Amino acid sequence: MSNRAKILLFIVTVFNMIYNAFLPLHPDEAYYWVWSKKLQLSYFDHPPMIAYLIKLFTLFNQSEFMIRLVAVVCMTIAIYFIYKLAKELFNERVAEITLLLFLFLPITQIGYGIVTPDSPFILFWTLTVYLFYRGIFKRENSFLYLAGVTAGLMLLSKYPGVLLLASFFFFLLFSRYRDILVKKEVYLAFLLSIIVFLPVIIWNAQHDWVSFKFQLSHGLGKEKVVDLHSLGDFLGAQAGIVNPIFFLSLLFFAIRNIRDNLTKEKLAFLFWPFAFTFLFFAYGSLFAKSEANWTVPAYITGIILLAYWVDKLKNKWLYYLGIALTIILLMLVKFPEVFPFLPAQAVMKSQFYGYDVLFKEGSKYIKDKNAVILSDRYQNASEAWYYLEGKPPVYILTPARVSNYTYWKDELNKEQIKEAVFFGEEDNLEELKKIFERVELVDVLKYDNRFIHREYKVYKCYN
Repeated sequence: MSNRAKILLFIVTVFNMIYNAFLPLHPDEAYYWVWSKKLQLSYFDHPPMIAYLIKLFTLFNQSEFMIRLVAVVCMTIAIYFIYKLAKELFNERVAEITLLLFLFLPITQIGYGIVTPDSPFILFWTLTVYLFYRGIFKRENSFLYLAGVTAGLMLLSKYPGVLLLASFFFFLLFSRYRDILVKKEVYLAFLLSIIVFLPVIIWNAQHDWVSFKFQLSHGLGKEKVVDLHSLGDFLGAQAGIVNPIFFLSLLFFAIRNIRDNLTKEKLAFLFWPFAFTFLFFAYGSLFAKSEANWTVPAYITGIILLAYWVDKLKNKWLYYLGIALTIILLMLVKFPEVFPFLPAQAVMKSQFYGYDVLFKEGSKYIKDKNAVILSDRYQNASEAWYYLEGKPPVYILTPARVSNYTYWKDELNKEQIKEAVFFGEEDNLEELKKIFERVELVDVLKYDNRFIHREYKVYKCYN
């Protein structure tokens, strides 16, 4: 890696580390932190890798900084190997353009600032691509086996990792490397990935395959009714997370140069994971809402492909304009406080505000350490678990939707609960009265700033 590339990556990494230290946890981050307090073979929503990494990084410190360090470390290592792959495929110049483009994707900067299953997923997807490249193009069998291990770790992070394996299959099938499909090494590598993934298979087998079923219905929709508005939302979201200039340029070069992208092996190696993953979720968006972040791994090879064509056609203005646009977008996202004209609904950062203040204030109502702490939604329960004094476990007796809290509530015997404190956004009085003999509203906690209003009812419950 060149010195200027190292300096740029270092500056971006340190900036995000400092920024993260002063930002309260997002509800999803708190939820995955809760997973790390209750380690399992897998979970309802996702595989377990994010829980394992948060556990590792917070062994001695439970701060927001240490929790988010998982995201920073995963993203920085991934970017290093993206750079390395671009350099080995092409040259230093393409690698540096790749680094610039990838660092200045809005989703990259968002990924630096929030820890989710995408954090290890991006890391292990990238490592698998790099190791598979070494194994195939340089015929290094040991790298194929390592790719099998990282592919298993990728599947332990998020289920859509299967799309990368499918992409590899199609790449091999339509390239001069198809002879590898009849060699034992590639199947041993695949077997290694399945062995690493076994904990998730075992957990699902013990729980009626519920996680697999949920992800299939969630991602592709239960009813196949075409909704073009949903596809339009998907494409708009992709332009937003990638940067409209980079996104449209990537589509343009992918389609205009389709013959080269499919017939030149190095380009095809980049094109298949991008195109297959992107088109898979684009198809899914015809029938159900596709979340913007689902396609992020597609851009790992997609951006290298874009960098190649930008360099080949000498379109420096393209990435200069794109970087300028991203910097403007990031200022709006990361520092909305300094822009008085921003409407509240456009401020993503508002999703982080208020939970720490409210639950620290709510700690005064937990005087009996034997009292059970309850909440109404997994987001509120997770934030309460993290920010209440002493970090007591929090349960949801009547879940609004299925999550891992649905399974954890079975740890409680409702008849043996003598006292409980409930924190919730909704008016759950009638539900609580079905469980407890006496329910008292003791406070309504409120938080307000320019962007968000939060309000929690606090009930004391007795049997």
